[in-house]
This record gives sequence, C-alpha cells and structure tokens, in this order.
Amino acid sequence: MWQHRHTMFTYFLLRLAMISPFGGVNAHLHRLRGVHIGKKVRIAHDVFIDPAEPKSITLGDYVTVSPRVKILAHTDSVSHNEESVRSVRIGENTWICTGALILPGVTVGKNCVVGAGAVVTEDIPDFTLALGVPAKPVRVLEKIYEIPKNATLDRVLVLEDGT
Repeated sequence: MWQHRHTMFTYFLLRLAMISPFGGVNAHLHRLRGVHIGKKVRIAHDVFIDPAEPKSITLGDYVTVSPRVKILAHTDSVSHNEESVRSVRIGENTWICTGALILPGVTVGKNCVVGAGAVVTEDIPDFTLALGVPAKPVRVLEKIYEIPKNATLDRVLVLEDGT
C-alpha cells in the first residue's frame, strides 16, 4: 500500500514540475521525487524525467535542461525488473537543449551541449557538442570562460566557431 501511495506522490510531483514555469522550483520538485540534483540546476517546464525510476538519474551542478526534454532510466514499462533499469548521469555545466531524448544507461560528460531534438543513445565525452539522431559528437568545446565577479548572471555559455 505504501509503495502505491509513494508512486502516486512522485507522479503528482512530476506533473506539477512539468507545468511549473519556474526552473528552480522544478528542480526542487524533481529532487523531492528522488532525482539526484546538484546545485543551481535549472529545469524548464514540460521536462519528463522518468516517473518510475527517478532515483536512477543524476544531474550534476549547473546543469540546464530546456523544455520538452525526456530523460529515461528504464526500458521496460511493464515489469520494471532490475535488468531494465540503467542509470543516467549528466555531468556538471551541461546544457540539454529543447526536445532532446536521453535514453537509459547514458552518461553525458561535463561541459557538454546536447543539441535540440538529439537522441542520446550512447555516452557523450566531456567538452562535446553532440547533435543528431542518434546524437554524435560534432565539435570539441575547448574553452571554459570564467564569469566576472561583477556579472549579474549565474552562468554564461559561450560557443565559438574556431574556423
């Protein structure tokens, strides 16, 4: 009985986070569901983070998740046996763009950008821009920019074309 109530509670939190327009509140709601979330994570509205296995998902510090992203940690919606659950890790300072799909068992490295609509089926190394279906690394992101002490933004993302 407790398991059923807990599942309904986490599903309610998921739905609430999906409609909330406040990124910081959404991250807190997903944290209450059991998702491992680092500091200053921003999660937009309409983000679907696995309802059955939220504890199998980790978002590092300063991660930004754009609208309509789906992050899944299980492959079998019926049995939920241990073989169907594979953890997902998203490294710090990573940006997951609108409409991306992160599949079970994937690790997205630190300081990465996953392009809009990309389907991530395998690991993405650190400092990588990954695009496409399935997502493939297309560029190495070589520079990290320090945010000036007097800046008003929490963080800054700069993509430069080195060509």
